[in-house]
Amino acid sequence: MSLKQEIQALIQGFVGEVGVYLENLATGETFSHLRERQFMAASTIKLPMLCYALSSQADLAQNLLVKPETVAQGSGILKDLSPGLSLPLLDILTLMIVVSDNTATNVALEFFGHKEPFNTYYRARGWTQTHSAGMLSLPAERPDPRREPGDVSKISAQDLGLLLRSLWQGELLSPVATKTALDILSRQQFTSFLRYLPADLDDLEEGTTALKLYSKSGEIRCCRHDTGILARGHRAFAITVLSETETDLKFYPDHPGIVLIGKIAEVAYRHWLA
Repeated sequence: MSLKQEIQALIQGFVGEVGVYLENLATGETFSHLRERQFMAASTIKLPMLCYALSSQADLAQNLLVKPETVAQGSGILKDLSPGLSLPLLDILTLMIVVSDNTATNVALEFFGHKEPFNTYYRARGWTQTHSAGMLSLPAERPDPRREPGDVSKISAQDLGLLLRSLWQGELLSPVATKTALDILSRQQFTSFLRYLPADLDDLEEGTTALKLYSKSGEIRCCRHDTGILARGHRAFAITVLSETETDLKFYPDHPGIVLIGKIAEVAYRHWLA
């Protein structure tokens, strides 16, 4: 079967909505499904946030204080460390991506002036379905006063695909910032894309595979997302899979959304990189 036929069959077997955007970055071949549909972004919003932060030319060495009002629930480690911690902006951005730290994300959001500059940047880049709602995962007794009631961060497969292409081609950021972004994304620890591929996190870290992965995942109860670039030698493809279902709201490794992400990545890998 063709790549299109294989992926369409996988999508049809999933109970829920799926947004997909694939692009062979060597040939320009694409596949998409519901590419403009807005999904709740979960932690994939941290990828465009990273791009804005690195585009700002802020001093990455300056220390930022982890204030009590930025401490979040959910993923990350800063919430479990001693109060009053101060870290360089580069480390804050790294934690935001590598372990999807929600508190680090809030520290960065506050430093840059909350959601408005981020959303202005997204619109300027043409990412029309991308929206940052405000601070992430604050407890109910300590809400974000600048977040509209009911507002959630949103994103589309197409916007992420456009971001990845422009990042890879060096059109989004300066050469130095591009290198920094890809380095951070290469160390992300949640990698559903590798599930059915002939390499794992240890292979990537130890350099025992020619495969490279630059990615950002996102999970909330109803959604399993992953977006990134898989590269091997001079070949690479951008892949975004956003999935939403109301039939399975538990967190576990074999969630249908996680399995779907891995299977779509395997199809694209087999057709474009193997």
